[in-house]
Amino acid sequence: MSTAFQINQNGEYLVCKNQDVMYNGVYLFTNQRGVRKTALMLSPTQPASWVSAYGSLTVSQIGKENPNGGINEKGLVVEQTTLWQTEYPASDVRPAVNELQWIQYLLDTCSTVQEVLEVAPSIRIDQSTSRLHYLIADKIGDRAVIEFLNGKMTIYRGELPLPVIVNSPYKEALKEIESGKTNWSDCGEYQENSMQRLLTVSKRMPEISNHIDIIDFAFEVLTSARREDTVFSLVYDINRMEVHACTNRNPERKTIKTVDFDFANGLPSQSVDLQRLRAKNVTEQFETYNTEFNHKAVNSFFRDPTLTAIFKWEISDEMVHFLACYPDSFS
Repeated sequence: MSTAFQINQNGEYLVCKNQDVMYNGVYLFTNQRGVRKTALMLSPTQPASWVSAYGSLTVSQIGKENPNGGINEKGLVVEQTTLWQTEYPASDVRPAVNELQWIQYLLDTCSTVQEVLEVAPSIRIDQSTSRLHYLIADKIGDRAVIEFLNGKMTIYRGELPLPVIVNSPYKEALKEIESGKTNWSDCGEYQENSMQRLLTVSKRMPEISNHIDIIDFAFEVLTSARREDTVFSLVYDINRMEVHACTNRNPERKTIKTVDFDFANGLPSQSVDLQRLRAKNVTEQFETYNTEFNHKAVNSFFRDPTLTAIFKWEISDEMVHFLACYPDSFS
């Protein structure tokens, strides 16, 4: 499910995220500049290919190059939540990526929301396993919500009256909040929970002027919107280029500074298990990325008994190995 929102207060820009899912694995990866990548697409779909112009820090529950969200060195943040009403565009001549690698593509190639909106129509999402909509923000305060409804890209941008995405279509959900509605018990448990989280965030946002520490306030709002299955909470401080994080098994707040990493081409990427990351000497706990680390991330996700029971997937050891080695195919 999940909740994501943007805060714009006196020139300070934050993106905040609760990740709600019945799986506890969560990893951080750095991604280098100048890496030539090809999307993982099965034939006959034409995979997108690109070269990363910017380094980034991404968070993933599935493995490297398939991020749940992240921030690049120019201050662009891309986050997402589930939207069951999503319908990605039909197959056409454009090259394709999956719904998570779309996030990595944008972080690799764009520095602002404007650039995202310029390049996004040139590729499409295909062979997806989840239905998502996206919240995008940058260092100059621009922001946008991107959804795929009825097979078309829908964009809400700029001075959004409520820059929050939950698990309901943005425009419809906003209308209901603006109408003053506060009860959705007749809409089913899923929709009710989604809208109640949106209502919670919308009520808390005006309180920001009463708080001295904007990061503390952001985590207070995230706590208000938590579910029992919230695995991790993130606050991207775009001005300071920092990510503040805590997890269900490791509630101590950590601060990861992007300036502490070198994204130069040719240098190795770094990785860490966020559930094990301690608050002191954060950067020193990152390790040089290797296939073994990624295999652990991929294997733990696709071998998780709860997820396997829900999605009923049958993923062979060979496929797990292939997905774990996928980043090694880049040059």
